[in-house]
Amino acid sequence: DLNILNVVGYDNENSFKFLEIDDKNNINIDNNINSIEINLLTNSKIKPEQIKYYLSSSLYDDILFNGYNNKINLKSIPFYSSKFEIYAINGSGIKSNNTIEISVYNAPPWWLRIETIVGYIILLIGFVSFFVKYREKKTKERMEGERKSAELEEAKELQNSLLPKVLPQIEGFDISTYLKPATEIGGDYYDFFYKKGEYFYAICGDATGHGVISGIMVSVTKAGLHGVPMGDPTKILGQLNRIVKRVNFGRLRMSLSVAKFNKSAVELSSAAMPPTYFFSSKSKKVEEVLVPNLPLGGIETEKFDGVKKEFKSGDVMVMISDGLPELPNPANDLLDYEKVQKCIKDNAEKSADEIKEALVYLSDEWASGVMNPDDITIVVIKKAA
Repeated sequence: DLNILNVVGYDNENSFKFLEIDDKNNINIDNNINSIEINLLTNSKIKPEQIKYYLSSSLYDDILFNGYNNKINLKSIPFYSSKFEIYAINGSGIKSNNTIEISVYNAPPWWLRIETIVGYIILLIGFVSFFVKYREKKTKERMEGERKSAELEEAKELQNSLLPKVLPQIEGFDISTYLKPATEIGGDYYDFFYKKGEYFYAICGDATGHGVISGIMVSVTKAGLHGVPMGDPTKILGQLNRIVKRVNFGRLRMSLSVAKFNKSAVELSSAAMPPTYFFSSKSKKVEEVLVPNLPLGGIETEKFDGVKKEFKSGDVMVMISDGLPELPNPANDLLDYEKVQKCIKDNAEKSADEIKEALVYLSDEWASGVMNPDDITIVVIKKAA
């Protein structure tokens, strides 16, 4: 008869411990055990030193002969359950009465267990699903962004079409303009209305904020200017105010200055625009003229005031939007109106284009690369000799 005396397990450091084996010859180990040693004994008293021991398993192609050594070493035991069979043959060639069947359960580390692998697969499926949805979302966002960019470009082209393509060539006047939007679609606007021998108007406006809605406000304002009769600037603003109010832009408002030029004078009315600057070639002084009216789209019955100034040879009028004096520098200090007025005074005896360029240079030097948070518009009109 063949029996098991004991089972010993060895770890990485070759330390050993005795392992439990139940009545069904089941042995449980974990991944800390590298090998096990099964010590066998028989009840044969005849030439016990000539007993040969054999090991078979589905893990091996052949039956392994262990010689006359009654210690069976099992190494590289695979994870989970493995079965082994051990029998012996004595010196007379007689096989043992019994074959010992041993089942070894080698528990894998937690990261290699079936449930963990299933978890990995679930996580992988979840990650792939998330990645696919993320890609789909980003693709949609990219396509939506491209669509919006195309629409913004179309809106920008439309708004640019609202501005004069060329400046009017008016005898006795030198004109120069500049507009730098803060975004693709700005809220600033300038225009000229001229009919030889009848009238000459200069317009400068600023819708609340900037962007698509402000661009729409500018479009309505330009359409309104083409629809109302050219007359006194105060009446023009009154008619425009009613038009903008009835369109109902909510809290959005339109600031606008209208200047009408006569032979030797200019009439000015303004709806909440910044001051207009007048340089007198006679006194060599720059006057800041502010007309305190509400913006368009506020109170429908608003009455607009106006002023009339002499405008003779060498005199200069500069209309601006608040994006210029409120332009910040890297320290977040504003350019302010005093510097604008001084720049106009220092360059007033130059051409309209040189005055405009001086103001543009002042703004660029002040900003030092900081993007303008609001649209900047400059309209310079000089009475030529």
